[in-house]
Amino acid sequence: MRMRCPHCKSWASVRNSLEITPLLRDMFLVCKNATCGHTFAAAMEINRTLSPSATPDPAIVLPLSPHVRRRDVMEQMARHPIAQCDRLPPAEADHPGIDTEATETEPAALAP
Repeated sequence: MRMRCPHCKSWASVRNSLEITPLLRDMFLVCKNATCGHTFAAAMEINRTLSPSATPDPAIVLPLSPHVRRRDVMEQMARHPIAQCDRLPPAEADHPGIDTEATETEPAALAP
């Protein structure tokens, strides 16, 4: 990865990097302009998902990018073979047209 030097605007290249978390790296850069010679640090963060992983890590929680159509992604994930093995029945809120807020629970149904 390359970045521009904030001082002379020449290209700087990464000389080393350190993983802080699975989503954050600290990078150490050196300006390629010998007259400038600036060395600096930058952070690179993974901040959203553009296309879901085929092998997701449950410990990693990333929001979907706003431009991604969530319904299409959810359908794509549901068709994935891994999703088929431990599939749960849809919750009431997942059924279109059903208003879960309007559903009242009778007190007798809650009694043991």
